[in-house]
Amino acid sequence: MAIQTLKTIKNWFRTGLKPTQTQFWDTWDSFRHKNDKIPLEDIENIDQVTGQKIIPFGEFLIFKVAPNTADELEIGDSVIGYCEGNFLAEATYYGGDKSLMTSFTKPNNLVGKIISFDSNSITYELADEILLRSYTCGAYNGIAVKYKRPGEMEFSTAWPTGYYPKLYVYWLDLPSGTILQLTDTLGDFEDSEGFIVS
Repeated sequence: MAIQTLKTIKNWFRTGLKPTQTQFWDTWDSFRHKNDKIPLEDIENIDQVTGQKIIPFGEFLIFKVAPNTADELEIGDSVIGYCEGNFLAEATYYGGDKSLMTSFTKPNNLVGKIISFDSNSITYELADEILLRSYTCGAYNGIAVKYKRPGEMEFSTAWPTGYYPKLYVYWLDLPSGTILQLTDTLGDFEDSEGFIVS
């Protein structure tokens, strides 16, 4: 049994011909079964795809993300490789020392968090950068409260008053099951995680 060229195999199976058992077996031996693993050395130009056959520990296969074009790792690029003993199957580079996992971990960019809700007052924490903003009407500039009552499809926004770390929303009816979030209307902080009124 031998591997045959596709041209030879096609000639065995032309109309009116009867391939022999050996020809039939050679046909099957000339192709791979879907369950057979393909050795890397059988994949043409595989070294051009990865740049080398094995990516050493601490180095990455880099996938450029627009608008990045440099021949080095840039913020926003996707990578595959090992970092601090962890295999990164697909990770985004957020900047910093590429030998540290924190460089591939999305930074906490939340506006803050709601700690509790009690009798129309919200106890909360804010990100340090927001605490540097000016303070008006008892709230830090740009901070609002989003709320979605049970059965509502979208969030509404309220501008609370109060004194840090308390906000007052006494004019709002916020029944049990209402979802509350802090939102930053001035900067690029992400909304806080949802807090469910109980």
